[in-house]
Formats: sequence, structure tokens, C-alpha cells
Amino acid sequence: MLRQAVLILLFVIVAVKAAFAADSEKGLYLTFEQRMAISYALLAQGESSEKKAEIVQRGKDYLKGMLSQPIETVAVKSFADFLKAMRGEWPNTHSLALDVEILEKAGPRSIKMFTSQSPRVQKQIEDYMKWQQVQLLKMAGSEGAAIGEAAKSFGGLLKTMATNPMAQKLAEGWLLDQSEAVLADRMKELDRVGEKVAESSFAKQQDPTSRIFMQTLLSEYFARLNPSSKKLIVSSFLGGDLLMDDMKKFELMVQSSGPALQKLLQVVARQSNLPREVLAVFRRLESSVSPVPWVLVDEIVKQEKKNYDFSYFEKKPLGVGTMAQTHRAKIKTRGEQSVVPRFIKPDIALRVEEDRKILSEIGRILDSNPDFIQMQVPKVSPVVDDIIKTIVAELDQNATIERQKQAKVYERVVPFVSPEYKSELEFHVPKIHEPKTKDSKLMVQEMVYGDKLDAVAETYQDAIPGLKKAIVEAMARTWAQEALFGSGFYHSDLHQGNFMIDVKEPRIMVNILDFGMGGTISSDMQRQVMVLGVGTDILSAELIARAFWDLSNKAKNQISESDFKKAVVQKVNLIAKGKEPNISMELWMAWALNRNLALPYEFVSLNRGMAIMNKLLEDSGSALDLTKITKSIAKENPRIVYNNLVVKERLSAEDLVRLGWSEMKAMFQKEPPRLRTLGMPKIPALIKCQAVFQ
Repeated sequence: MLRQAVLILLFVIVAVKAAFAADSEKGLYLTFEQRMAISYALLAQGESSEKKAEIVQRGKDYLKGMLSQPIETVAVKSFADFLKAMRGEWPNTHSLALDVEILEKAGPRSIKMFTSQSPRVQKQIEDYMKWQQVQLLKMAGSEGAAIGEAAKSFGGLLKTMATNPMAQKLAEGWLLDQSEAVLADRMKELDRVGEKVAESSFAKQQDPTSRIFMQTLLSEYFARLNPSSKKLIVSSFLGGDLLMDDMKKFELMVQSSGPALQKLLQVVARQSNLPREVLAVFRRLESSVSPVPWVLVDEIVKQEKKNYDFSYFEKKPLGVGTMAQTHRAKIKTRGEQSVVPRFIKPDIALRVEEDRKILSEIGRILDSNPDFIQMQVPKVSPVVDDIIKTIVAELDQNATIERQKQAKVYERVVPFVSPEYKSELEFHVPKIHEPKTKDSKLMVQEMVYGDKLDAVAETYQDAIPGLKKAIVEAMARTWAQEALFGSGFYHSDLHQGNFMIDVKEPRIMVNILDFGMGGTISSDMQRQVMVLGVGTDILSAELIARAFWDLSNKAKNQISESDFKKAVVQKVNLIAKGKEPNISMELWMAWALNRNLALPYEFVSLNRGMAIMNKLLEDSGSALDLTKITKSIAKENPRIVYNNLVVKERLSAEDLVRLGWSEMKAMFQKEPPRLRTLGMPKIPALIKCQAVFQ
């Protein structure tokens, strides 16, 4: 049994020959029993002799346990029902070892025979099982065929192994002596699949930066995964259609990768210049993350009895992310309240650490790439560092709870008026239900209702045609008000999946969710961001250099202040003379990082939040961006502007007038003295940046 299992695995991650494709529309799937046997062989790969022997014994015990039970006859109504029942339920955790452990705890599953009252479906089942056996034997080769001659069905093969000591010895010997080399060779195919997809999909990519980045990332990442992670990916293949093409294999690889790579690819997916088929894979990440199986969730819930009295806990997840998972539940507290418990996925920190090492190495490879250096593209290492820091921050659920409490500053009611509809928008942050002890693994918040913005906008497109744009503009204004003129709090990941819209009377509810990414910037940083915004808007080398230097961690900067200022002057001069394109504050930040300026995580995270808000505005069809929104808020808060920019930063009235704030001129009875310039010639007034606060 184990011998054939390993031989079947030979095909899992290599190209399918045309001869096997005749019935490929059905898909070639393993039975639960077949996958279980292969999983033991896969689990033993690369282990010590003692560990292998232990795994072999566990496998034999499990298979014998199946044989000790009566064969179960299962009636199915359709061929689709048959395929689902034949494949069985698999835990699909973050670890093959944990998958097998969970299945062992549940006890051996009896061998199942499938029948149907429909003669058509019955014939489909019988034809499929014959076809499946033929294809698997062909894939296994002549040695597999020899085993196949001894047993015409999988059940017969199990019985042969159980009753024939020679067959048992043969299977055990194959696993211990030969499987390591065979499986090691097959697992190397993971490296080649990523590289093959990169080369085929990006070969004609017009943007050389994207092509080099993706080819390096995809070819290097999967090659560097540890054996445990590679086994998980192979296990994912085992649970799918063995006739899948390379792109589907690649999608399974991405779905089984670590959280940092998935976050990075989600960022990449926002770019419009990627090949369509690759972009589709990346964009499906948010909706295709595997959930934590109920058996593990149940263990967490049982440990929380001292903190929460759950009267109901739904087994099916409400939401599944790369780092955390949520469920519907009810708790007994002053009656019964509907809540949403959230928990960090068990042992996800191990995958985060693995990703940190791998992506850091890839970042250094890309940053030293001669083509990258010549093209003067932003360095990759700071981006990787930011993503890792963000994910590590998400691991701290207590910090997420504190951010959600701070986010109450977002709660407000704003008018919504259009020619077709008049209402109010109410921004709401779900209430947190505090645990009774400090060691809780759950974050329990009130249940809120609604749907994603696009779905709501489509539903109400006739009754409320301007709904999407109005909600996004109001949200962007709220975000900018708090981040730059208020408490300093910001949500750095406000994409559509992180807020829900509930249209009801008398108000439209906007429920803001998921505060795993975000923070609070100081009043000093608020001021420096304002200065930087002004500097990039009027293209002032003096202001840009000063703001960046004041924002940076001076002890960690690898460039002197004078050299950095000279570099800014040179950059501004090139833009002013039309020799280089004007750039946004986001690109200015990347440029500063490339000059070895050590910018704080809070600023980089804030900048990411700005970019996501601008993307929301663009997708909603709004003519606004955060530049325009921030300027309008500044005009409503002249004293804050005057205190921060004029009193503390010594900006002149002339600078503010050049920004379009001439109506504030009356506030400046006496113009403050100008700081010395950095040797830059005077730039014509009102030279605009693409977007100040982007």
C-alpha cells in the first residue's frame, strides 16, 4: 500500500501526459484512503530512521484500523456527491503533520463503497473508479502495475497488505529505503513550477521592473521553503485534481505559502500591469485562504470558558484571513448578545518567521541586482521589512484590541445628500467584550451587519446611484481628519474587505473592521507629514529635505544630513527642469529609503494607509484624492495649520498662498523669518505633485 502510495506521488507535481487527458473533465482525484496512505509516506520523507519507523508503524496501525471495520455502503444521489464523499473531509491546517494527527485522533475511517439508485449515476461511479485505477497505475509505472495486478481495487490492495507479510515488508522497505530520494526529487518540482510560471507569464512583460521582481520572487521563494512547508504544498496537490495545469498548481502553492508572501502578493495585485492570469491568482488570495478546522477551533473555545459563557458558537467560519479567523457566536452577558470571536491562527508565527528569513534574502538579491540598480527602482528590502513588521504586529491580538478601542474616534454621523436620496452616514466601530483574564486567545466583539461596498452599491445603483462615491469620500475625510488633524490614529488597511455597509433607515451604517494594521502617530509626526505634504506640493527642496530628516531615525541613517539635502536638491532640480517626472509622496518615501534614510515604521505604515485610501477613491469614481481632501480640512482648521506650519516650522505666508490657501492670508500679520535655503533656484509657483498625501 505504502509503496503504491509513494509511486502515485510521482505524478502529483509533474506535467500530465496527453494520454491521460481523455476524461480530464471529471478530474482525477484520490480517495480518502489513498490520500491518507500517501500522507504517511510524505510525512516520513527526510526524517531520521527512528522517526520514519514511528511513522511507518502509525500508518500501518491506521490502515489496519480501517480494515478492522465493516465496509460501509454509501448511497449518493449524483456523481458530484460521489466525488465529494469519495475524497472525504481533510483538515487542511497549516501543517501536514497536524492534518495526520487530527485524523488519527478522530479514529480510522471505514472503507466506503458507493452506490446510487440512479443507473446512470451508478455507471458513472463504476466507470470512474476503473478509469482512476488505470490512470494511477500508468502514473506509477511498471512497478506500480505489478502491485495493481495483485489487487484490482484499492480495498483489495489494503487487504493484501494486511494479510500478506511479504507485501507489508515490501511497503515498509520502500518507505524506509527509497521514498526519501523519490520524494526529495518530486518536491524539487515546487521550485520549477514557480520558476516556470514566472518565466512563461512574465516573458513578454513590458515593464522590466515587474518582470525581474516576479521572476526572482517566484523562483527563489519556493526553493527556499523548509521541508515541512513543502510537504504541506504537496499535500494540497494530493487533495486536488491530479490533472491540474501549471497555473492551478501555482495557485495552490500560493494559497499554501506563508502569510508574509501572501500579504506581499496582495499588495502586488493592486498593480494593473501584471499578466492577467497571475493577477487573478493574487486577487483570489483574500477569498481562498484555508480555514482552521473546527477540531482546533473547538479546543480554543473550550479553553475560554473562564472568560466567556458561549451559548452558541457556529462551526463554519464567518471570515478567514491570512493571520486570523472569525466565527458567529452568542454570549451570556446581561441577556444574550450576538458576537464575533476572532483568534490568531495556531502556530502561524512559525510561518511568519520562515517568511521573514526567505523574503529578507530575496530582498537582498533584488537590491543587488545590477538591472534594478541601473533602473533606480525603490529597494525591496524596506518593503519586506515593513510587511514583516506589520504581520508581527498583527500577531499581538491585545494590541489589535487596543487599536480597535482607539478607533472609536472614527465614530460620527455625516450627512449624505444626493438629487435622488437624502440620508446620513453613521461610522461605527464594533464594541469589544473584555475577557475576565489576561491569557485569553479570543478577541470578542459585537456582531455587526452589512455587506461589501461594491455589492451594496450594485444593489442600490438605481435608488442611490452616488452611494459608493459618497461613502468612500466621507471615509477618506474621516481618515485624514483623525490621522493628520486629530488624534493621530490611522487604519492602514481600509480596503473593501475591512468595512461593511448596512443600508437602513434612518441612517446608512458603515461598520469599520479589522484593526490588525494601524496605529497612532505623534503630534510631531503629524506636523512633519504636513511639512512634507507642502514640500512635495510646491516642490520645495528645503521643506522636503527637512521633513524627511526630522522624520527619520537619525541614529540609524546611513547617509549624512548634508549629503541627503544635496540629493534632494538635485532631485527637485531635475523635476523642475522636466528631466524627471514629478512623483507622489509615496514615491518620495521610496526614494528616501533608497538613499539609506531610516524612516520609522509608523510613517511607512501611515503612507501605506494613504495609498489604500487613494485607491479606494479612484475605484469609486471620485474626483478627489487625499491631497484635495487634506487641503479642504486644513482650510477648516486654520489655527492648527498656522501653529504647526507657521509658528513651529517657520513657513512663510507666500508658501501657503502658493498652496492655494490665500484666504488664510489675514492670519499672518507678520511674516516669520525664512530658514536658509539649500542652494536651490526658485521654482515657479504652483508646480504640482501627483498627489501630496498619497
